[in-house]
Amino acid sequence: MPIETPDRRVSLREITQDTVRQVCKLVAEPTGFVAPNAVSIAQAYFHPEAWFRAVCADDELVGFVMLEDSSLKAPPPAELQVGLWRFMIDVKHKRKGYGRAALRLVVKEVQLRHPELKRFATSCVKAPGTPRPFYESLGFVFSGEMDGDEEIGWLALPA
Repeated sequence: MPIETPDRRVSLREITQDTVRQVCKLVAEPTGFVAPNAVSIAQAYFHPEAWFRAVCADDELVGFVMLEDSSLKAPPPAELQVGLWRFMIDVKHKRKGYGRAALRLVVKEVQLRHPELKRFATSCVKAPGTPRPFYESLGFVFSGEMDGDEEIGWLALPA
């Protein structure tokens, strides 16, 4: 279910042995707001609640996304929670609409997998250059709730 941007089709794809090195070479900027993709992929293999994909524009790798989905734990908790754990678009591909399209795809995926879910979370550090304005432009609301040094934002999901 790709989403069209003005110049390319954005999709989420599984990371394979053929693409993992390319995904690990993608660079987030500004630095310090998201862990390197290699770290995220390594963590995903030790956290059963991790769901991750490459972000592609047509057939080019342009980003990475990882969710924390409590339904993937064994056994799953009574209260379902799904949140954006990691999200990045490579510095060469920013400001082309790929991040916005990718996050819309992520939200659609979450809604398909969990139609009962009422809200979807993200978090970010309060600092200059933070991605908070990007998340707010997509409907996330930040109310000051903190998780460590990161402020939590919530996106209400339609019933």
